[in-house]
Amino acid sequence: MALSERQVAGLLADTRRVVAAEESLGWVTDKIEFEDVYPTLLKSLCRTAPPAREAAMARLEGEKRAAGDPAALFQRASGEITDEVRAALSASRRLGALGLANERGRTECPFWIPVDTEFEGLQTDRNRLTFNVESGGVFLLRAAAAEWTVGGGGFARLLSAWGFNGRWTLLLGPEFGGGALVRPSGDEGSGVSPTYIAATPIIGRIRDLAWHYDVELAPVGLFETNNTRVSYGARVATTIGFSALFTQSFIPWAGASLGYEYYFEGGGRPTTHFLRGGLRAGLSWDP
Repeated sequence: MALSERQVAGLLADTRRVVAAEESLGWVTDKIEFEDVYPTLLKSLCRTAPPAREAAMARLEGEKRAAGDPAALFQRASGEITDEVRAALSASRRLGALGLANERGRTECPFWIPVDTEFEGLQTDRNRLTFNVESGGVFLLRAAAAEWTVGGGGFARLLSAWGFNGRWTLLLGPEFGGGALVRPSGDEGSGVSPTYIAATPIIGRIRDLAWHYDVELAPVGLFETNNTRVSYGARVATTIGFSALFTQSFIPWAGASLGYEYYFEGGGRPTTHFLRGGLRAGLSWDP
């Protein structure tokens, strides 16, 4: 079977991702850690043809040589774990982890996992369409007509996404949420004001192994229980998230977000500003 660069890149991406996840939990003994990551790596390796596996091994061997011997670098650094030592350790671990999977995979690949000539990796959204569900809690701080109001609520969104080479992702879709804001002193009625916010976020996501960093822009609309006329505005926000490993067609993640919304005067409301922040979680589904 001919060598597929796509398979090589997908297998390397998964190897880096799986080893990084294991390192984040605290890598102690190679023998134990290699066994821990083996079942996960095998699911990726079995989807690639033997030439792609050998090419991936050759590239990891090159990375290990370029990074140097971690033990020698550790001694040279007077017993300190420097960035250079960490890089060399990671390169050695990637090679060892894939080497074990490659050796056993010759006889242990399950018959129900076929070779995928278009394999891009399981632990990534490289060059394909995925669907994402996100939700979370939100702390709200509103400023309008020189009055400050605080409250909290939640939101849910459904996003379609396209991944570019495992590094960049573009997401787009509808969002709806709401919250209860404490009424400013002197307002009539109850002590809280139910507020609802609809949006269509456009998100640029940068991926760095297990971490991702979002920049979000969105048109937004706001209405309230006691005033259903809509005020329109815009949002800018940022999110940092940490993803778990792929499982059963999903990649789960969790993170924190901070954003700002500006609403133009209209809908019976003055110019309004919102600061919003909170924790969120999501699932990326690869159909």
